Amino acid sequence: MSADELTDRIQRAIANPLTHDDGFDIHQALREILATVGLHPEDSGGTITFIGSDPIVPSIMRLGAVPALGMTAKSVALAALWRHRGGEGQDITMDLRKAPHRLCPFYDKKWELLNGYPGGTPSDPANPLGFDFYQARDGRWVMPLNPYPKIKNSVYKLLRTWPEKAAVADAIGKWNAADLEQAGDEIGVVMPMLRTTEEFLREPAYEYIAQEPLIKIERIGDSEPEPLPAAVDQPLSGVRALGMGHIIAGAGVGRDLAQHGADVLNIWRPDELEHDSTYNTANVGVRSTTIDPYGPEGQARIRNLLRDADLFYANRRPGYLQKIGLSAEEAAAIRPGIIHLSFSLAGETGPWADRVGFDQTAGALGGIMLMEGEDGVAARPTSAPALPYISVVNDYVLSWLATTGALAALMRRATDGGSYRVTLNLTRVATWILSLGVFDRAYAHEVALNPDPASPHAYLDPDTFTADTPCGHYQGVTDQVIMSRTPGRFRTILVPRGSSAPVWLPRHS
Repeated sequence: MSADELTDRIQRAIANPLTHDDGFDIHQALREILATVGLHPEDSGGTITFIGSDPIVPSIMRLGAVPALGMTAKSVALAALWRHRGGEGQDITMDLRKAPHRLCPFYDKKWELLNGYPGGTPSDPANPLGFDFYQARDGRWVMPLNPYPKIKNSVYKLLRTWPEKAAVADAIGKWNAADLEQAGDEIGVVMPMLRTTEEFLREPAYEYIAQEPLIKIERIGDSEPEPLPAAVDQPLSGVRALGMGHIIAGAGVGRDLAQHGADVLNIWRPDELEHDSTYNTANVGVRSTTIDPYGPEGQARIRNLLRDADLFYANRRPGYLQKIGLSAEEAAAIRPGIIHLSFSLAGETGPWADRVGFDQTAGALGGIMLMEGEDGVAARPTSAPALPYISVVNDYVLSWLATTGALAALMRRATDGGSYRVTLNLTRVATWILSLGVFDRAYAHEVALNPDPASPHAYLDPDTFTADTPCGHYQGVTDQVIMSRTPGRFRTILVPRGSSAPVWLPRHS
C-alpha cells in the first residue's frame, strides 16, 4: 500500500464513520498484509475461515478483526513454513468474537492468572504516570505514560513535582501541551500531546511513517543458504531465537516463536525491572537469562549466543542496540545469516525517530484516544479522551506481524541465503488499524457485546490453558486461532525472570 493510498483510506474512514455493517472484506485485508512479506493466503495449503463481525467490543476500531488478522497472518506464515519443511497444508479458523482477549489478556484481571491472581505492578501500584490523561494550560491533553523507575523519575524532575496524581495534574496544567511534549522529547521521556487524526496526518513525521511498509524486510548481507531440515514435529523445530524483548511488543515475538518449536532465550540486565502483568503474558514459552550487556564479559557471552542463533529480536529505545554493538549490521557481521528484528515507536527516520513511547503513545499521537472519547470521530483537540475498551491494542499486533516477517525471512534465507533486517513501528501499526475503517461511537456501543452467543457481535470467553510452572499454577489465554496441523505447544510455560542458564538447548527435531 502506498503512502497516498494509506492516507486516503484513513481520511475516508474518519469522514464516514460506520453506522451499519459495511461488508468489510477481511480476506482481502489478510491478503494485503501477507503481500508485504511476499506471501499469500493460499500458502497455508488449506481453507481460511473467519467467524464473527465487528463491532464486538464498544470501540471505534475493529478490535475483532485487528487481532484476528494479525494472528491469522502469522498462522499462514507458519503453515507456509511447515509446508516448506515437508509438512501438509492445513486449515486455519479464527473466531473474531474471541480474538480481542489476546490483545491484552490481563486487562480484565480474569483470564491470565498465576496461582489464581492476576499479575500487577507491585513496584508502583498507584503510579500517576500510568494510563492517565492530563489537561495542559491550553486545554489540550497529554498522556505521560512512564511506568519504569528511571524514566518516571525524569518526568518528576521535569515537572518539578512528586508522585501524586493531583500534584502531577497541577504541574502539567502550568504548561502548554506542545511545549511539554517538546521538553519531554529532549530528555527522553514519554509525553505525547494528543492529536486528532486530521492533525496527525498533517505532521511532517507522518510522511515518514506512511512511507514505510507495515512489515519491512531488508536483505543486509550475504551468506550461504541454510536449508531447514524436514521431518520435524513443529514448524520452528531446531530454530534458535535470542531476544532483548520487554513489555509486550518485543517479548511477544519470543512467545510466538516458542509456541511453534523454537528455542527462545531472552536476555535481561541485572538491574532491570519488569512488571508482573507484562512478564506473565508476553514471556510464556520463553527461557529467561541475566547478562550485563555493558561489560566485556557480558558482551562476549551475548556474541557467543548470537553466533549460534537464527533470529535476534529487541524493542529498546533508539540507539540502545548500537550502544551495545548489536545493531542489525553489527549482528550480521557476527553471525552472517542472522534475521534481526527491531521495533520502535515511530520508525527509524523522520522527526519522531528518537522518540520513546509505548502502545498507548501511538494511539495518542494518531488520534485514537480522542476518538474513543465521548465526541467520537467529531473530537476536537480539547475534547475529553478515553482509553479503548481494551487498553492495549497495538503491542501484540506488532508482535504477530513481526513474527510473520521473521518467518518469511527464514524461508528466504533457506533458499537464497542472506542476513535480513525486519523492522516495524507502533505508530505505523496504528495507522493500519485506522485504515481498516472507523465506527461511529454510538453505533459501536449499541451493537457490541451482544448477549446472544450466536450473534456475530457477541464477545465470547476466550480459550484458555493451564500449567504448573516454577512460578506457580498458570492460567493463560491461547491465540484463539485453530491450525488443523500445527496447533502449537509450549516446551516451557513460565520461568522466573533471569533464571535460565545463558546457553542453547540441543537442537531437536
